Amino acid sequence: MTSTLTSYMLLSRNLATSLQRKGNEPIVARETAYYQANIGKVQSIDDFMADKRLYNYAMKAFGLEDMTYAKAFMRKVLTEGASDPTAFANRLADDRYVAFAKAFDFAAGATAQGTDPTMVTEDYVLPGASAKLTLPGALAASYNFSGTNEASFTLSSQLDATTTKSTAIVLNKATFAGKVADLAKVTPAEIADAINAQIAASGAGGLAGKVQVGLTANGSLGFETTDYADLGYDGEQGGTGGNADTIYFAGGTNRTVTVSNAALSAPGQTAVDIGNGTDPSPSANVKGVVDAYLQQSLEGDAGAEDTGVRLALYFARKAPSLKSGYDILGDPALTQVINTVIGLPATSSATTSEALAVRASLIASKVDFASFNDPAKVEAFARRFAAIWDAQNNTATDPILALFSNGQA
Repeated sequence: MTSTLTSYMLLSRNLATSLQRKGNEPIVARETAYYQANIGKVQSIDDFMADKRLYNYAMKAFGLEDMTYAKAFMRKVLTEGASDPTAFANRLADDRYVAFAKAFDFAAGATAQGTDPTMVTEDYVLPGASAKLTLPGALAASYNFSGTNEASFTLSSQLDATTTKSTAIVLNKATFAGKVADLAKVTPAEIADAINAQIAASGAGGLAGKVQVGLTANGSLGFETTDYADLGYDGEQGGTGGNADTIYFAGGTNRTVTVSNAALSAPGQTAVDIGNGTDPSPSANVKGVVDAYLQQSLEGDAGAEDTGVRLALYFARKAPSLKSGYDILGDPALTQVINTVIGLPATSSATTSEALAVRASLIASKVDFASFNDPAKVEAFARRFAAIWDAQNNTATDPILALFSNGQA
C-alpha cells in the first residue's frame, strides 16, 4: 500500500494533469457536458431543482453531495440567498451553504425599464422616458486596480421586442493602464469614463450610442438608455439592406437596461464590488462550478483509498482562504488536519463560546495563517500533515518505520 505522503505528493505535483484525467473519464465528462449545455437555460430555483442532473452536479461541486436528498432544506438555502445577514445560509455553521446560495442566485441582475411614447392627439406624441438604472450603494472615494482587483459585468439593453444588445465591461489594471493618474487610486469619475469608453468601443453592433453611464447625486453608478439612429451605409434617410435606417428611442417599446455580474477575466483575479456585488450568475460561472466538481471528484476518489490524502488535498485547496482559528473550528475536516499537525486533541469539549474562543486563540498561536498565502508553505504544511497521518494511521507503509523493520519480525 502506498503511503499517504507519497499518494498526496503524486497528486499535488501533477494536480492539473490529475484533474484533466478525471474530467476525461466517461461518466464525469458526460455529466460535465450536460451541465455546461443546460445551466444557461435555467431561469429559476424551481427549474434548477427539478433537473436532477444539474442539481446533483452542483451539489457535488460544493461538497454537499450528502445533502442532495434534503430538497426542502436546500430550497430554503437558495430562496433566502446570502445577501441578508439573517438569511438561512448565513445562520448555518458551514460556509458551503453560503457559497452555494451565492453561486446559484437566479435573479436576473439589476434591471430597469423605460416607458413607451404615448399618443395624446393625432399631432402630438408624449415622449417616453428612458430606462434608468442606479446601482445600490455609493462608490468608494477610490479603488486600487494596480494589482489583481477587477470588476467584471455584462451591460445589456433590450432595444425592442426582439432585439437585445450586450457589452462586456471589464475594469482592471490592463483596462485602466495609461488612462488614469494613479492605478492605486482610481476615482469614481475615472470608473465611469472607462465604462463609457468600453460602451463606445462596442460599436453599432453593441451598445455604442444606446446606453450611457454617469455618477448619480449620491455617488452611485447610474445607467441610462439613449436615443440611437444609424442611417446605414449611405448616411441618408430611407433605404434598404445595408442602407436601411436603424432607430431606437430611449423610451421605446420594451426598452431596458440591465447590469449582471460576469465571471472574472482570468484565474487569479480578485472581484471588486462597484455597486452590484461580485457574484456572477450561474450561467456565467460555469467554469468555476466545473472546476470545483472535478476537484471534489478527485478528492472523493482519493479518500476512498486513503482518508489522509483527501484531507491533505482539501486543506491545500482551502488554506488560502483561512484567516483565523474560527475558520478551522467551523470545518471538521480542517479541524482534523490542524489538530494532527499541531498535536491538539479532539475539540468535542469545546462547546461553549468561551471554550471555542480559547481553542481558536490556541490554534492562532500555533498556526501562521498569513503563510497560507504562499503556495509553497501551504504545500509544506499539507505534506507535514500527510507524514504525521502516515505515522499515526499507516504504520505498515510509513517510510521511516520501514527503515527499521527491514522485513524482520
